[in-house]
Amino acid sequence: MTRYQAQEWDERYRTSGHNLSCPREFLVESLHHLPQHGWGLDVAMGEGHNANLLAEHGLKVLGVDFSIVALRKAKSKYPQLHTGLIHLPEIHFRPSCLDVILNFWFLDRKMFPLYQQFLKPGGYLVLETMRFDPERDQSHLRYEYLIQPRELLKSFSGWDFLVYDENVQATAKGQQQLAVRMLARKPTDR
Repeated sequence: MTRYQAQEWDERYRTSGHNLSCPREFLVESLHHLPQHGWGLDVAMGEGHNANLLAEHGLKVLGVDFSIVALRKAKSKYPQLHTGLIHLPEIHFRPSCLDVILNFWFLDRKMFPLYQQFLKPGGYLVLETMRFDPERDQSHLRYEYLIQPRELLKSFSGWDFLVYDENVQATAKGQQQLAVRMLARKPTDR
């Protein structure tokens, strides 16, 4: 992400309630699978609604984003969250230090090996993002931000998939969009 893109997102967060005003439905549905202690990371956190739900569930949560405006809004509304201004994938943690990683509506494939490195054995990745749909015009979207069919299954081969659905109907930029949802657990032998 460039500084220009960060400024664009800063303006979006400054002028509107860009982010949803509540946690993602998929996280709410998945919460009972997740541990109630340890550390969670919310990648591209936005205004912090998902991170806050994870914190209310019992985890200490670090939310990262490259929009300082979003981070300030999140910290103001949810002071218990730890926040960090990060230009992903430039993020460093020691291996196997996280219990949960959230990734909602953000895609940078360079993060996949980092997720595998940062999660503890038995840790959870909760991911929801747009998917390529050959049946629809997706010219309003950037192709590199679309997951390909079965791409996540290949990228996280050997993980335990508690939920995997590539045919979720969602709204992106005011249009119906195909999305993928994944709740996966890192094997305990890695």
